[in-house]
Amino acid sequence: MSITGTIVAFVRTYSTGVIAATVSVGFAGYMLITGGPGGGGGLPVVQVAVRHVPVHSPLKEAPEYAIAPRNRITGQPLPALNDQLITGSIDVAKTRPAKQTEKPAPVRPPEEPRKPPRYVLRFAAERMALVEGAGRLWRVEPGDILPGAGRVLDIRQRKRGQWVVRTFDGRRYRDIGAR
Repeated sequence: MSITGTIVAFVRTYSTGVIAATVSVGFAGYMLITGGPGGGGGLPVVQVAVRHVPVHSPLKEAPEYAIAPRNRITGQPLPALNDQLITGSIDVAKTRPAKQTEKPAPVRPPEEPRKPPRYVLRFAAERMALVEGAGRLWRVEPGDILPGAGRVLDIRQRKRGQWVVRTFDGRRYRDIGAR
């Protein structure tokens, strides 16, 4: 295809969009400048005067005692504080090993594994269920978390018409409402 043919194909393909865009931009500009066909004026001309006012910093003019904290009784400057949040420094006094006279922390006996709370399915419908347990009534949907039972994976009706809420706590699957 020749260059002329390419240009003709381009104009045939995109001429309507280019013309429409040009007319709409031109019309918007005309309305902004002239105010429309009635000649109502267009955009108002706003004159803005900008003045520069120098700003005096109170830190440059303040006396030294106002910036550096001093002891009220002696008048001596207080020691600089190490801000551990910003610098990430470690206090040397806290890193020294503990004295042998200090008693070690008491050892707690291992806790018995907690039994997961018992949940009872009170009502179920497609993608929503009411489950009672842990002292309250929970409205759950797939993706919600039941304390002690884990994330709700699915709410479904079994073949016999019984509704089941399936949960997973990271170790095992549980079906609430199954008998």
